[in-house]
Amino acid sequence: MQRPVGYSAGPQGQLFLASLWGLLLNRWALWQFAHTMLGATQTACFVMASIGAFYLLGGRDVAYGRTFLRIGVVVGVLAAVLQIFPTGDEQGRMVARDQPVTLAAMEGLFQGERGAPIVILGQPDVERQRIDNPLIVPNALSFLTYRAWTAEVRGLNQFPQSDWPDRIPLLYFSYHIMVGLGTIFIVIMLLAAWQLWRGRLYSSRAVLWLLLLSLPFPYIANTAGWITAEVGRQPWLIYGLQRTAAGVSPLVSAGNVWFTFLGFAGMYVVLGILFLFLVAHEIDRGPESLAAHSANRGLAEPLR
Repeated sequence: MQRPVGYSAGPQGQLFLASLWGLLLNRWALWQFAHTMLGATQTACFVMASIGAFYLLGGRDVAYGRTFLRIGVVVGVLAAVLQIFPTGDEQGRMVARDQPVTLAAMEGLFQGERGAPIVILGQPDVERQRIDNPLIVPNALSFLTYRAWTAEVRGLNQFPQSDWPDRIPLLYFSYHIMVGLGTIFIVIMLLAAWQLWRGRLYSSRAVLWLLLLSLPFPYIANTAGWITAEVGRQPWLIYGLQRTAAGVSPLVSAGNVWFTFLGFAGMYVVLGILFLFLVAHEIDRGPESLAAHSANRGLAEPLR
């Protein structure tokens, strides 16, 4: 969908698989898979570290809390760094190479230029084709994309508006939320790793609170990354081959779509609430009570 490969086109526009290895070794799929798996690992590390911090701050399950913190921080700092480089960096370069209009929309680059800057903060004004209240790093986008400070980066003005992503502000903000949180995650994990190396992490209430309050943010970053990938591909269903508008079935009514959408949304809301309730219940019980329960079961089994 992002970079179609390994296919052949039939006489009536049908698409056929022509090379299984071409499909499996698609560089987009490989780098996106690595980036996604690192995001999952990073999320798990923050969850472990946050729960460990919760136990230590509450003065309970201390041995388990220290183990959770140590594993979460050591693995988490590696995952946080690898998420930015090389996987995130390579994904950005692939977007620049294969979807340059998407890159321009993600970065809010309305006018192409040499030595293009990166916008750290700012609000895109699509009508006036500018960034309001920008905070920029000069030349940084050119260097990160093409490894040259004065390289030219094409802007939205160099592409027909029919090829622009449909929701540029949503794409811009979701991308910046993802990158911003990813950068913050590196800082948090490096700080925690430094405190762990110094032997002060378990008693540093400030860092423990920081880890505890960080719990929801990897989920937000993962969702923002997914929005970036899917909104950035628009208006293409299969990039460069099939428009999203052409993928709508004339045999499925709008009512059927709404019915299915609301049904799935309702189901996921119920499952989400149930998930949060069960997870909170298990965290509150704590690992020591679970270990004691398992030990008691083990002692009781021979008596049956």
